Amino acid sequence: MAPRIGGFKPEALEIVTDGFCENNCIGRFQFGKVYRGVGEFSDHTVKLFEKVDNYEVRPGDNEGRVQDEDCLTGDDRVLSHPNMVEFLGISYPTERPAVVYKMQALDTVHNLLDKDSFSWLQRVKVAYGFASVVASLHDCRPIPYILRNISAAHIMLDQDCNPKLYDFSMISGGILPDKRELLNQYVHGCHGYIDPDYVCNGKWSEKCDVFAFGVVLLGLISKKVVLDEAKKTNPEPFLYEWAYSEYQMKQQGLKLDVCKFSLVHRCLEEEPLFSFQDGVTLTVLAMQCVDFNPLMRPTMKQVVQRLRKLCIIQNNPDLFDLENTPAASSFSISGIGKLLVRKLEVYSKMPRNMPKALFKKLMGNDFSKLVEKGKFVILSLL
Repeated sequence: MAPRIGGFKPEALEIVTDGFCENNCIGRFQFGKVYRGVGEFSDHTVKLFEKVDNYEVRPGDNEGRVQDEDCLTGDDRVLSHPNMVEFLGISYPTERPAVVYKMQALDTVHNLLDKDSFSWLQRVKVAYGFASVVASLHDCRPIPYILRNISAAHIMLDQDCNPKLYDFSMISGGILPDKRELLNQYVHGCHGYIDPDYVCNGKWSEKCDVFAFGVVLLGLISKKVVLDEAKKTNPEPFLYEWAYSEYQMKQQGLKLDVCKFSLVHRCLEEEPLFSFQDGVTLTVLAMQCVDFNPLMRPTMKQVVQRLRKLCIIQNNPDLFDLENTPAASSFSISGIGKLLVRKLEVYSKMPRNMPKALFKKLMGNDFSKLVEKGKFVILSLL
């Protein structure tokens, strides 16, 4: 199949990246590494597919992933979004295929999550921009695109800290084959971002992407990094488990006001553009996205709508490339009581199909006990 975008010879990529020098390596994605271009090619970013330790790569798999990206360039719905990378070319060597993007990369979000220099404004900008591009992909018809491997490492920032989706290694749907119910899949999402509901039923949905986005959002506001499985030195909880645990500890005091529950890191709260109500709103939104029950999660379109109501966005629309956005009004969650009661009623009527043994294995005994006692429902109502 002839490529839709320009071709690069392997030796040309050596020149662009200065021999794939480690000093030019920005980070890792699920199936390889990402490199900055150097010199006159500083506006190039190269994604190199190669064998990795954490994920199985079968012969021809990476070539197929590059072909999928090439096919994506035939869909204007994908190319037109401002938070999508600009495809420049591809390379088809036998061992290490690559995709070249036109972007002067700053870094990946994964590398910046715990950095003090990564400001509150930049973090909200990432959350809004990335949510926007995922919502756009989900909105494609007749078959929505599903990314299936969202992680902070798969979000690149340009020099203006605009988030760019650059990894499509597991994308499904749209003009590509629909892999939502593909049997015997041996490659799954990224460690720490995988939807527990997918683990139980083996079916992908848009809500799997919502769950992974929720983990990204938790990292953005808490400055916590999801570690690769190989880098873990002890059985640390997943980031969403940590969030549940934080809520549980505060709830045990019996004086927890859900209107004041925030997981935002203290140093971020000290920044001039931070408002406490935004911290609460983003915490609530992240907890809803990582709800164990996918039916209780918002859609990505709803996520974008809620993000647009943040004070920092409404009061600074020019910083988010938005126009005609009304100024933020005073903060109110007056309807939260009725919302809690209504969601409790709905949740209590839902079937419990997840085997208890598997749930305990995934979530730990403490969380399964919460569900059995009916306490965990509060988490889904935030």
